[in-house]
Order: sequence, then C-alpha cells, then structure tokens
Amino acid sequence: MNRAEEAWIVLKEKLSQKISEGSYRIWIQPLTFDSFEDNTLYLKCPNQFSASWIREHYLPLIQDEIRKELGDCSIKLIPVERVKDAKKRQLHLPTFSPTELPQPRFCQWFTFEEFVVGESNQYAYEVCKNVAYGGSKRTGEVVFLQADSGLGKSHLAQAVGQYVYKRAPQKRLCYINANDFTHQVVRALKDGNLEDLKERYRRKVDVLLLEEVHSFSGRKRTQAELANTLDYLLDSGKLVVFTSSRLPREIPKLDSQLRSRLDLGIITSINPPDYETRVKIIERKARRHGVSLDRGVVEYMAHYLRGDIRRIEGAVVGLITKSSIQKRPMDLNLAQEVLQEMMGDLEPLNLKKIISLVVRHFNVSVEELRSSSRKKSVTVPRQIAMYLARTYTDETLNVIGKEFKRDHATVVHAVKKIEKGLKMNSKIKHQVEFLKEQLEKERWRK
Repeated sequence: MNRAEEAWIVLKEKLSQKISEGSYRIWIQPLTFDSFEDNTLYLKCPNQFSASWIREHYLPLIQDEIRKELGDCSIKLIPVERVKDAKKRQLHLPTFSPTELPQPRFCQWFTFEEFVVGESNQYAYEVCKNVAYGGSKRTGEVVFLQADSGLGKSHLAQAVGQYVYKRAPQKRLCYINANDFTHQVVRALKDGNLEDLKERYRRKVDVLLLEEVHSFSGRKRTQAELANTLDYLLDSGKLVVFTSSRLPREIPKLDSQLRSRLDLGIITSINPPDYETRVKIIERKARRHGVSLDRGVVEYMAHYLRGDIRRIEGAVVGLITKSSIQKRPMDLNLAQEVLQEMMGDLEPLNLKKIISLVVRHFNVSVEELRSSSRKKSVTVPRQIAMYLARTYTDETLNVIGKEFKRDHATVVHAVKKIEKGLKMNSKIKHQVEFLKEQLEKERWRK
C-alpha cells in the first residue's frame, strides 16, 4: 500500500466524523482508491450520478482534507460504469485478439436473488431461471428477452450468466452487446482475422449473452456471421440469451435467416411493473441503502412512480439523500417534495376529465353513461367512472351521483362492484389499471 492509498484510508475515517452517518454511508463509503498519478488522486465511485453529487456537495471538503496529507493535488472521480465501458472499448483497439475470450464483467446486483418478481416479469424470470438451472432438455437453447429500457432485461441476462458461472466455472461465457460484436466483425474483416473470430465464437463459447440485438438492424455482414454462428452453437447444445427493445418481427432491415434463428427459441416480453411490484421494488431499493421506509411512503411512491425501474431507484436515492442532507424524516411530506421535483406539479383531476377518458376508452357517449340503460357495455364503464371519480377526486357521493343522474347509494354500489372486480375479474383489473395509468399521465405537468 503506497502513501496516497494510506492517506485516503485516513481521510475516509476523518470524513466519517464530519459527515452525517446516512450521507457518509451513501456517498463517501462507496468511494475507493484507484491510483495517484501526476499529482492527481483518482477515486472510483459507483456511477455518474454519484460522481456528480459528490462533486457538487463534498469535493471541496475532500480536497481540503487530502491536501493536508498529500500537499497540493487534485481529485478525479471515475464512475465504475465508465471504467467498464473503457474495458469494453479495449476490444476494438489494434491489440484485440480475435481468438481470446474475455472474462465476463457482470454487475454484482444483477442476480436472480436481487430480481424483484411480479406479474409483469414473472414468465421472463421463470424462463431465465429454468435455462440457467439446466431445466431444459432440448439440444441448444435460445431465449429472447424483449423490453423497453430500464425494465430488467439486462438484469436477467446477467443473472443467467452469473448463476451458470458460479455453478460451472469451467463454462466459457461471452457477454457482449450488439455494437461490440459488430465492431469485432468489422475489425476482423479489416485485419484478415475473420476465420479466427469465427473459431472464437463457434468453438470456444458455451454460453452467449448478446445484448441490444435491435442494433443489428441494417448490418448485413454482421447478421450473416451471427446467423451462421448461432447454427454452430445450437447444434452443439449451447445456451444463447438475447436482449432487445424490439421483438424479432419488429426489428427493421433484419435478414430473414437471422430472424428465423431468433424466432427459434422462447420469446418473452417484460412489461412495466404493476403497483404491487413497484411496492416491492421500492422496499428492496431502500433496504439496499440500509433504510426501512414507512408503508404509507412506499405506497405513495409506488402509486405515482410508473415506468422504468431506474426512475424508481432514482426517487428512492433522492428521498434518502434529501433526508440525510436536510436532516428530515423520510415521511410523506418529503416523498411528495421529491416526486414533485422529479415529475412536476400535480394537476387536479375532476369529474369532467375522468368521464372524458372513460367514454373515449369504452367508445360510449356521456349521454349513455347518464341514461337508464342497463346494458353491460354501458353499466361497466359507468361503474368504473364512478369508482375513478371516488378514487381521484374529493367530490361527495351525492355530487358524483348527480353527474350520472344517480343517487349516492348507486355510487356506493358501483365502487364496491369495481373493488370486487379488481380482485375477481382480470379483465376489469386490466381496464382499471390502464385507465389509472392514463389519468396519472395527464395529472403531471411536465
């Protein structure tokens, strides 16, 4: 251990006495010594967000303290994400060897144990777990994971790799994205090493994890090489996991030969997490930071934080950070502030907006909702509209009833009917969840 590294260890101890326990645990403790060169101390931090926050809030303090130990020097923060990217880019340098299989670099949190399972992702989770555990009896296996950004497809792909590697370290894994694979093909063609590259993927890979397959769009030569490589891998009983933001049939300019091979396996999509899953995600993310959130706070955040998981994690980190810096409890008021900063001001919902959405969705008229019709095509939308009005507005039962030319008892009956349907009728549940999502989108001013 050199003098600079020793100085950093001493400094971290000093910082733990000068910064609140929560802030130290979140921002300073994860920092690790990388090197000391040209009078600059290089420190690794988890990600770009962390680096930006530390520069803004703690860098002056760190610099003042480190200069007491090392003299006049500067500090440079290196996000680990950037380090990983740099190592990936090394594959494209002239020293790249098309015959060598690099050691996979996985995120330590991307395991099956850390994956939060819910209705929106359970099938994808079970498929990946099955092939990783060796449950398939078929010769060769292809899994195609489709999802928008931030929904967990990379998490599951890496979870497969990490489990296989842990169970059978002799297995030769290759974890790569489509752009890197394309660059390798281009470089091999340029250097005359295409046969070596083919040998590497066809003979020296037991498990291929290939991300962002949609990026192969329009790259004919790369598609041809991948299609031929897949033939070798599958004929040899190997496992291949693809991830993509699009299904195979939706990827433009994709060669029919490659498309047919992508269609060979199990194709599964991951949808945005539903409410129950968002609750579990928020609780899991908070626990990872050593925090237990009040149930009311969790439910409030889960109600409004729809979409990708990165957004949810950002909100949890923001809540913990604001609580630590301002020394405030992580209560509902603070959660409301954090979400308002992320998403904008809430725009009140009224009966008019709710009814307008319902009539558009069910293709009925306002007059039909207010009529005496007992047709199911009218009564169900009417009851859902009453339920949403009761959920999203402060209007009384009488006011809601008058809007539909009904009394308050009819509104009570409608609300109970829909609440029962949410538990017993999957069609009602999906309809109501969809309408809630649309209302939330209209509710936030961007």
